[in-house]
Amino acid sequence: MQLNRSNFLRSLIQPEPGKPAISNGLRAALALGVPMLIGQLINQRESGLFVGLMAYFVNLANVGGPYQIKAKAMVAATLGMAVSVFVGTLVAKISALSVVLTFLWGLASGFASMYGNAGANVGLVVGVSFISTIAQPGNLEVALMRSLLCLIAGGWAMLLSLVMWPFRPYDPLRLALAGCFSAIAKYIQAFLSKVTTPENILEIRQALETARTILGTARIGKPARSWMDEQLLVLIQDGDRLLGSVIALTELLETHFQQQQYHAVQQLVDDALEQISVVVQAIAKVISCKPASIDLGNLNRIYEALKEQESLQRKAIAGSETDYTTLVAFTNLVLMIEKLIKQLQYTAQTAKSLVEHNKMSRRDIDKLLVVEDEQRSLLSLLKDNLTLDSAIFRHALRISVTLTVGVILYSITNLPMGYWVTLTSILVLKPNLGATFQRFFQRVGGTILGAVLAAVVVATITSKTVLDIIILLTVFFGISLISVNYGYSVIFLSIFVLLIIDIGNPIGWQFAGFRVLNTLIGAGLAFASHYFILPNRERDRLPSQLAIALRECHKYFQDVMAVYQGTKEHDSTIISQRRQTGLAIGNAQASFQGLLREPQMSKELVEPVMTLLVYMGRFTNSVTVLAVHLEHFRGTVPLPELETFVRQVSLMLEQLADSIQLEITPPPLPGLEETLQKIQPHLQALRTARIKELAVNQGHTPVRQAVIDYSILDLEIDQIVRRLTAMHSAMERLISTK
Repeated sequence: MQLNRSNFLRSLIQPEPGKPAISNGLRAALALGVPMLIGQLINQRESGLFVGLMAYFVNLANVGGPYQIKAKAMVAATLGMAVSVFVGTLVAKISALSVVLTFLWGLASGFASMYGNAGANVGLVVGVSFISTIAQPGNLEVALMRSLLCLIAGGWAMLLSLVMWPFRPYDPLRLALAGCFSAIAKYIQAFLSKVTTPENILEIRQALETARTILGTARIGKPARSWMDEQLLVLIQDGDRLLGSVIALTELLETHFQQQQYHAVQQLVDDALEQISVVVQAIAKVISCKPASIDLGNLNRIYEALKEQESLQRKAIAGSETDYTTLVAFTNLVLMIEKLIKQLQYTAQTAKSLVEHNKMSRRDIDKLLVVEDEQRSLLSLLKDNLTLDSAIFRHALRISVTLTVGVILYSITNLPMGYWVTLTSILVLKPNLGATFQRFFQRVGGTILGAVLAAVVVATITSKTVLDIIILLTVFFGISLISVNYGYSVIFLSIFVLLIIDIGNPIGWQFAGFRVLNTLIGAGLAFASHYFILPNRERDRLPSQLAIALRECHKYFQDVMAVYQGTKEHDSTIISQRRQTGLAIGNAQASFQGLLREPQMSKELVEPVMTLLVYMGRFTNSVTVLAVHLEHFRGTVPLPELETFVRQVSLMLEQLADSIQLEITPPPLPGLEETLQKIQPHLQALRTARIKELAVNQGHTPVRQAVIDYSILDLEIDQIVRRLTAMHSAMERLISTK
């Protein structure tokens, strides 16, 4: 069964989470409006309009983030635009040369995405400048004048965006993230007031999902990562982990420490939770750029008091197995608070780095993505991507071929405003088929409606002043609504374009029709290129991405468990492997998101793939808990049956990876439950031995260390089994849909 039409139509017209980018719209209107006004005042209307349009394009290269990145991107866009306009003006009359250079410019535009989001936007600006100019020939004097105006436009755009009105595209995501952390603080307060409800957790989950969706929306069409994206993504992950730790802590309190004799413990933990709430709320304020001080001093003092209370509890133990079990729970509680303090320290560091625009220092634990800051030469990057295995190369080739075909087509047929064929192609064409498919319909639908409205406006309004105001308003709404829905944006930008054309050549219904026709041709070429030029469908790519993620999970699990088995020392390779695992899961999630936008995507795939991805993440979380506990692990006593457990889990992960890659049903689950039942008596024996030992020795002994070593393992291996069982079930459902 395919995704039904109503769902597809809804995906085209429904707004994305978040608010319109009002400030971006005002900035774009100002960038265009000021040169237009100056042009009118000095009787150079066309030059003023040209500078305004070029300034508008340079502003597209401003992707936000650190000031240095913004400045470099806008300078590169200005210089690239000036060169493109100069060359395009001179070669416009030489058809064969125009075709060859269009191919080369398209290739360069696509390859620019090697340098991240900024590079991709600069490539778009350079490509748009060239294909627009080759439709407007001129002599050397005209070419030089246009290039000079481009430099003026770039200077004005940089003055506006970098000095007068800094661009902050991440404000909506900052506010959403601040809402996540505020919701966590609110949940803690509700727990302390004993008024928690399932809605509290749901509110946090929804806030996290909203933040993820906003970040995902902002990254649509961006083929590479950016520093700011990574910091915000880490904060989203931190919020999720922080929520899990807080829930685990509150559950442990409710389960083990409700008796009256633990009143002192309850009071200390309540005080700790109160301070955690204060710190989390302060982090929320810092993320949203509000003044706040993040101070963990009180929380650290409460933690020290809890450790002292644990020591007193250990001395006062009665010697029964029940008391010792509670003592172990108390020890885990102290460890959880210690972990929470570390999480808060790391999260505070990341939040502060957003404000200070400094690179986040390397973490010892819990980083989601691999961040490589090595300086690579242009030649090295180009060499790495000159292969058909490179998604960037395939995308660049599609752009160049599509633009070349478009130029040949409108040159042969003499289509009026034919350059809109190539402009539409470069704007619609995205690295994956799903995004291109969606933009195809949004572009066509928005253009048709915009062309009709523009023709009505021109036919009914004759005042140039009123038309100029409408032009600025359409730019404002067009840019403001890009983050809400691309189709909405296209409606206003189509009106803007046709009104701009009308300034020099009055348009009518005929020109509006040509605008629609050229858009249909350009969008059709872009869509066809994904089918016939090195197809890159996510439905073909997703199985291998899932298999890679599963194998990285396996490596991460093996690295951590090798330390528990005593076959490996605790070293930095575990941190590195954790980053690799997070990257692999992130790639699989990105591939799945692309698949959701592809035509003829079977909806039966959605649930099992989502389940598999979710539980891969949770499996990784469990392994991370074990990895964090290695700081306290000494490996004094080997744990029998642990080797069997590790071997079974490893075998299962490899079988799941083979299953998705080869599209075969996974073998039945190994006897994980039976192995757990064999491990439990050994853990129980350690606790019993420690109870007997307490009568004569309450100090630190090998038996006590063994209990510390395996206390977290005792809790987490059960979670690992549950999550693997869910992954196995999801894989069975996924294969059955093939």
